[in-house]
Amino acid sequence: MIRKILGLVLLLLAGPALAQGVSYNFIELGYERSEFDDIDLDGDGFGLGGSVEIGEYVFLLVDYSQLSFDEGIDYDQLAVGAGYHVGMSARTDLYVGLMYVAAEASVGNDSADENGFGATMGIRSLLTDKFELQGDVTYIDLGDGIDGTTVGVMGRYSFTPAFAGTLNVGFDEDATNYGVGVRFYFGK
Repeated sequence: MIRKILGLVLLLLAGPALAQGVSYNFIELGYERSEFDDIDLDGDGFGLGGSVEIGEYVFLLVDYSQLSFDEGIDYDQLAVGAGYHVGMSARTDLYVGLMYVAAEASVGNDSADENGFGATMGIRSLLTDKFELQGDVTYIDLGDGIDGTTVGVMGRYSFTPAFAGTLNVGFDEDATNYGVGVRFYFGK
C-alpha cells in the first residue's frame, strides 16, 4: 500500500502542471481543526480531496474529511459533485459547484447519518506565478434542520509547478475551521 501511494506521489510530482491560469486537476491532503464558538467542543483530523477537469469549463470534485472531537465524538463527511468555472481574466476564475453530501457522527456505539446536498460559489485567482488566493461561500443542507453556510479563504503557495502548500480558514455561525495541507497538480 505504501509503495502505491509513493508511486502515485512521484507520478504527480513528475507530471506537468498547467503553466497559465487556474488548474482544476489536483489531489489535496491536509490537517483540519474545528472550534465551536458557543460550546467547549474542539476537534481535529484530516481531509482528502481532489478535482479533475472533464471539459473546458466543467470539473468533477470529491472531498472527504474525518474529524475527532472532544468527548469521543467522531465525524465523517463525503462530498461528491460537479462544478463549472469561467475565466474572469487569464489568471482569475469564478466557479460554482453542486454536491451530494453524506455525513455520519458517532459517540461510542451510537451513530447517526444524514445525506443531503451542497452548493458552492467562489473565486480563484493567481496573484503571482506562485501564489493563489481563493474565496468561497458554501451551503450544505443535510435535512432535518441540519444546514449551514461557511465563508472560506484559502491561500496556496506553489513550490514547484506540481506541488503547493495550502492554508485555509472558514467561518460559519457556529464554528471556525482551520487547515494546512499540500496539493499535487497533474496535467490532462
